[in-house]
Amino acid sequence: MKKLICSYFLSTCLLLFFYSSHIYYTLYRFNPTNVYQNIKYISSDQFKGRLPGTLENAEIATYINSEFKNSGLKPYKGSEFQNFKVLYPKKISNSPYLRVLDVSGNIVKTFIYSKDFKEDMLNFKSNNLTFSKSNVKVAKESYIKVTTEGGPFILFVPKDNDLSFRSSFMYDSSYNMYIMITKETLTELKDLLARDCTIDCFIPYIVSEASVTNVMGYLEGRDISMPPIIVSAHFDHIGTDLNGTIYNGALDNASGLSFMLEMSKYLTSLGKPDRSILFLGFNAEEFGCLGSNAFIETYKSDIKGSKVFNFDMIGSNNAVPLCIMGGKKDTDKTPFIKSVSNTCKTGKIFFNYLFEDASDHEGFRKENIDAITFCDNDMTRIHTPKDTSKYISLDSIDRCYDVASKEIVKYTFKNNFIIIYYKECTLISIIGILIFSVFYKKKSNSNGKLN
Repeated sequence: MKKLICSYFLSTCLLLFFYSSHIYYTLYRFNPTNVYQNIKYISSDQFKGRLPGTLENAEIATYINSEFKNSGLKPYKGSEFQNFKVLYPKKISNSPYLRVLDVSGNIVKTFIYSKDFKEDMLNFKSNNLTFSKSNVKVAKESYIKVTTEGGPFILFVPKDNDLSFRSSFMYDSSYNMYIMITKETLTELKDLLARDCTIDCFIPYIVSEASVTNVMGYLEGRDISMPPIIVSAHFDHIGTDLNGTIYNGALDNASGLSFMLEMSKYLTSLGKPDRSILFLGFNAEEFGCLGSNAFIETYKSDIKGSKVFNFDMIGSNNAVPLCIMGGKKDTDKTPFIKSVSNTCKTGKIFFNYLFEDASDHEGFRKENIDAITFCDNDMTRIHTPKDTSKYISLDSIDRCYDVASKEIVKYTFKNNFIIIYYKECTLISIIGILIFSVFYKKKSNSNGKLN
C-alpha cells in the first residue's frame, strides 16, 4: 500500500515537473528592460508628441498593429483598426503674438512667446482676441476673463508661474481660447488696459477634423461565448508647442502602451486561454477619452461582462505607490478593485486607491463594465517637456507586472496556479521526484527482500 501511495505521489511530481518545465521553456518572460526600450522609442522626438490628427500619431498606430501581429494576435471581428472622427488643434502658418496698441493704434508693447505668454491647448474655437477694458468681465489676481462678439476668452497665470504645462484638448470647454500669461504680464496688461489701450492676441491654431484609429489585437479563448478580458492603454499625447518644443509623453502614456505590448507577448506565450483576451491601443484619450468611448459605442453588446485592465502612467522613478484607479462611484469595496488590492496585499505591494474618471476606464464604468486603470500617480512632470524616458523606473514596471499578470491570469486561465508559480512548481516537483524516488526504491528493495 505504501509503495502504491509513493508511486502515486511520484507520478504526480513527474506530471507537475513536465507541465511546469514546459511552461518554463516556452514562456515569454516579461522583461521591464524591453518595456523601457519601447517607451524610449515611442516617446522619442521622432513622433513629435503623438498628437491625434498628425502623421506621427498614425505612425504609432501602425507600429502597435505590427507589434500585435508579431505577438500572434488576430484582428478583432475582422478589423485591426477602428476608425473614428475627432476635432483636433491644427497648426497654421504665421507666428503667435500678444501685443498692446494705444488709442492711436500704435504698438506700445509686444510680449515674447513662451517667456511672457503661451497658448494652453484646451480650445481654439477662435484664434484671435482683440479687447479693451470694456470687454473685461472679471479681473482677478491670477486671471482676466474677457467677452467679445467672438465669445468668451480667458488669460490666466498657471501654477507656479510656469508656462510649460500643456492641457489636454477639449473642444467643449468653456472658453474659446485659453492664454497662459506670467504674473508680470498680467500686471502689465491690467495697467495698460487702465490707460485705454487695446490688447491684441493671435495664436496660429484652428480646430480641424481628422480621422484617427484605435488598434485592436485578439487572442481567441476556448470559450468564445464569454465576453473578452480587455487589456488596454492609450498611445496619443499632446504634440508640440509653437516653438517646436516636444511633449514626449514617456510616462503619459508611452509607458502604459509599452507595458501592454510586453504583456501581450507574455500572455500569448501561455497558449490558448480559457477566455478570450482583447488588446486595445486607444487613441484620443487626451481629447476626453474619445477612442475608448468610440470603441464602447461600437462593441457595447460584445463586452457586457468583460473586465478591463487599463494601463496609464506605469514606471515612475519617484517613490509613489502603485495606484488602483476606479470610477467616481467605485470604492475599495467594489469587488473587482477588492480582488486587485488583495493581490497587492499578498505580494506586499505599496499601493493606494484613486476614484476618478481620469482615464480610459471611465466609459466602461459608465456602462457598468468592471474596469480599472493601473497607474503611478506621479504628476510632477506630466504634460510638460520633462516627461521623458530618463525618468522611467524598471522597478516600478516590474511592480505593476507582479500584480497585473496574476489578476489577468486569474480570469483568462482560471487562476492556474502552475502558470502563476511555474518556477516554484518546477523546484517543488524536482524535490518531490528525488524524495519519492528514494522512498519508492526503498519500498521496492524491502519488498524484494521479503519475497
